[in-house]
Amino acid sequence: MTKSALKKELHQAIDDMPDAGFLQAIYRPFKEYALGIEQDCQLTVLEKAELLEPERLHLSGTTKSYTVSHPGKRILSGYKKEEKE
Repeated sequence: MTKSALKKELHQAIDDMPDAGFLQAIYRPFKEYALGIEQDCQLTVLEKAELLEPERLHLSGTTKSYTVSHPGKRILSGYKKEEKE
């Protein structure tokens, strides 16, 4: 069963469920699982700083950056130099 098909069936089953107590019983473990995943994805201050370091270096001008067309221009300029020789 695909993910989207499973979601549709779950939504339909929840909409059709007459017993709110049963829904709460199913919701509690789901909520705990979802919170556990969310907490596992939290980054520490050092991890965040490490992820942001390349951007900081780029914005300060310490590292070079190129546009998509830049390599093409360099290649073409190299071919033009070889043709002249």
